[in-house]
Amino acid sequence: MTSDELVSAIDPFSKSSEHLLVVIFTKSSSINFPLALNIAEGANRFVTADIKGKPTYFVQFAKSNDDAGRAVALLDLVKDWKGVQIFSRGRLLASVFTVNMVLNCFINSLSCRDYTAHCHEIIDDPFREDVRSSGLSLSINLVTKPPIKQKVVIDRFSFPCKHLYFHFRFQKDHPASLPDQIQAGAVNYGCDWCPNFSPDNWKKVGEKELFKDFFE
Repeated sequence: MTSDELVSAIDPFSKSSEHLLVVIFTKSSSINFPLALNIAEGANRFVTADIKGKPTYFVQFAKSNDDAGRAVALLDLVKDWKGVQIFSRGRLLASVFTVNMVLNCFINSLSCRDYTAHCHEIIDDPFREDVRSSGLSLSINLVTKPPIKQKVVIDRFSFPCKHLYFHFRFQKDHPASLPDQIQAGAVNYGCDWCPNFSPDNWKKVGEKELFKDFFE
């Protein structure tokens, strides 16, 4: 294989844009090395190259249940080795721990008949003050008159990533659109490369009615 053919076959930036992950690791003295190599050889694509006299392994994982499972198993073995690199969507990912969390979440979604049942979180309108402050304040009413019950309609939305949701907060006055805020949040949290993630899945899905107490 010529140097140009080698680059074409294993370029982690372009290949990780088309597939789930590309993992690069070198030969190790670890007792886990034979097992890691065996797992890597079963992936969607496996290429060995000699770089500066050291065997280097390029592993390309497909967006499938089997390959996602292989990626989790491989990363668990090589996570403490020097020189391990993980690429997705054309960039280097920094944290093996974060990558494994996203991989396990993705694998769980593949076991569901409808992945959205696993991935999406249905939430109340995040900009309603009465929703955001629900359960966070205490009021003392000294009026003897009973409260007036009034029906309130609250919009409901589909948030596109349950994994991200509990680590994310919308900014009401931000010039970026809500899907773009979600996408940026996913980049910061390290889960934007998940094959199921699409910020454009943010949408209104319905309404709910409830009765609130109002005091004269």
